[in-house]
Amino acid sequence: MMPVGFLWAQICGTALLQPAAPLTPVHSPYPRRNQASCARPRYTIPLVFHVIHSGGSDSLPTAVIEDQMQRLFEDFLALPQTLGYTPWGADTEISFELATKDPQGLPTTGIVYWRYDQPPLGWSQPGLCIYDEYAMKQATGWPRDRYLNVWVVPAICGFSGDCNDCSGVAGYAYYPDIDDPVLYGSVVGAAFIGGRLTGRGGRTLVHELGHNLALAHTFEGGCGTSDCLLSGDLVCDTPPTAQENFSLRRQNTCTTDHPDRPDNPTNYMDYVDDATMTHFTPGQVERAHAFIEDPTSHLYPLADVANQPLTGVGPYGPVRVYFWSPSRRVLTTTPVKFYSQAQGAPTTYAWDFGGGQSPDPTEPCPTATFPAPGPYSITLIATNANGYADTLVRTAYITVEDSVWSLPYQVDFEGSFPPAGITIENSDGRRTWERWAGWGGKPGGAFAASSQSARFPAFAYGFYGEKDYLLTPALDFRVDSSEDIRLSFARWYAPLDWGSSGSTPLLYADTLRIWASRDGGGTWELVYEKGGLDLSTLPTGAIVVRGNLSSSLSLPDSATWKRDTVRLSAFRGIRGVRLRIEGQTGWGNNIYIDDLIVERYTPPPDTIDTANALPRAQGPRINAYLYGSTLWVFSSEPQRVGLEIYDMQGHLIEHKTLWVGREGTSERLLTGHATAMYLVVLKPEKSGGAQTLRMMNVGP
Repeated sequence: MMPVGFLWAQICGTALLQPAAPLTPVHSPYPRRNQASCARPRYTIPLVFHVIHSGGSDSLPTAVIEDQMQRLFEDFLALPQTLGYTPWGADTEISFELATKDPQGLPTTGIVYWRYDQPPLGWSQPGLCIYDEYAMKQATGWPRDRYLNVWVVPAICGFSGDCNDCSGVAGYAYYPDIDDPVLYGSVVGAAFIGGRLTGRGGRTLVHELGHNLALAHTFEGGCGTSDCLLSGDLVCDTPPTAQENFSLRRQNTCTTDHPDRPDNPTNYMDYVDDATMTHFTPGQVERAHAFIEDPTSHLYPLADVANQPLTGVGPYGPVRVYFWSPSRRVLTTTPVKFYSQAQGAPTTYAWDFGGGQSPDPTEPCPTATFPAPGPYSITLIATNANGYADTLVRTAYITVEDSVWSLPYQVDFEGSFPPAGITIENSDGRRTWERWAGWGGKPGGAFAASSQSARFPAFAYGFYGEKDYLLTPALDFRVDSSEDIRLSFARWYAPLDWGSSGSTPLLYADTLRIWASRDGGGTWELVYEKGGLDLSTLPTGAIVVRGNLSSSLSLPDSATWKRDTVRLSAFRGIRGVRLRIEGQTGWGNNIYIDDLIVERYTPPPDTIDTANALPRAQGPRINAYLYGSTLWVFSSEPQRVGLEIYDMQGHLIEHKTLWVGREGTSERLLTGHATAMYLVVLKPEKSGGAQTLRMMNVGP
């Protein structure tokens, strides 16, 4: 692995020592949990660091080890709103904690220091020569059935066969089926230990502990075969890649996976730099759990609850606590849900909401409301049964508002960004929604007469699966009984059909979603979703890239924008509706939006339901009607609806998939097609059957 700031390509030596990862003994019987959960870590594994040093800067202070432990806490538990968190990833439910009792039952920090030139080592130079590995581990390691040993050495040498060659390897580890338990554990160079505070990244040890959990490199075995449980990295939801990746590249080097997916080198078990790594997958978690539950694995005794009092972890060791809320900008009336995660098995929780009120301030995952507008700092103190406690303060964490904006609400993205009233949610801290006003001397190409638009930079984003949001102010949806509410906006997007001599062609598709909140930002309902070819505004659908990208990449122009309308009937009568515009990257292309309008309007008479003033479908079917060249579709429950348009000779003219719910969706049809009669066929995913409408199109 290559850390930030280093100029040479450091790798992991695991595959050189153990050529093949062990087959999974059994599938873990435990279901995966989602991140909106109050469950504590399922497994606790005690760590001990053996720091071998020369007495200089390679003698790492406790603060550096603690920094590394924070990185393990965040990454293995996939904590939201931390550096590297991605919705693509999974919580491993595994807590690595420093031992507080040594093999004799005496207190320890979990960190042991050894001079390289003194007994029991007596090396002639500070770097570990691989030929001395066994003697080092045998002399210094703590019992392998109680502790997972991590050796930190000044340098790792000898992989080339020359013990004076200390370049190229940042760390290495052994799988939990290694025959000789003396070897089990991880070895990392001192330059690669740390985390956020030290700027060293800390993901070399995340990677090596992944090997200790039986995870192979995602590029192991190259593309392998179509049997993902018996080839490659033996995990089915990690897209195979033909070789290791030291940087992000848009490529699809293997087609043995089904469905075929692009390479995703941001996995912790590849070689990209520490700042670019983001996740383990659910399949990797399942594999790790299988080895933890396997009695023949070296992991099995380490994670046993009976081992916790012997090593001083879990409820017998220090607490480390973290919390988050998915609702950071709310109204004074909005209930805000908080979630926490912790090491050290805390039993009591004391929340301070800075003036906010909660009916359950001693629960691990409480709800609070805030009586007045302003920023609120949140504090949590968690304490376990042995008196260990940890405090986390997040300053100005919740923003509370009491103002509600009237309709119509319109944003054209001209001027400063984000526009007044709009905020950006960027939980990973990387590139996010931005103002677009042109590039390379070319105009912005925004919608209509605009010179600027909003852009979600999915083309260069690089972080597969990441989601970022634009939040509107709270809006007043109280309207007359004869009126309805609709959202309309302009969009520009074209997915990439990418391929070159080193890349198998594949459609790289991004997604645009819009959510609405009835309570000003506490809970959300999906009202719009399009991605890939369905989101594309180009007549050709995708941009076909073969070789040189710059010669074929399209940029927004006024002729290729489309306008979408979303009916928001389900939210009529509510004061304080907030909208959230989500971009999710699939390594495809930038998404542009412009001229966003939320307004009241009077729908055509044949769409008004006189009983409810809502045009809702009854039973498991869809309702559809044509209003000019605009198709409106409603469904009694959210579902995808296939849309096909044929001319009167039976030729297929257009086809796409719509996301339809009770609030309905609209689609402009046959733009640019000749004046003629057409057949519009709707094929709902859940309702069954098909519905056909006749449409007279009036010229291009």
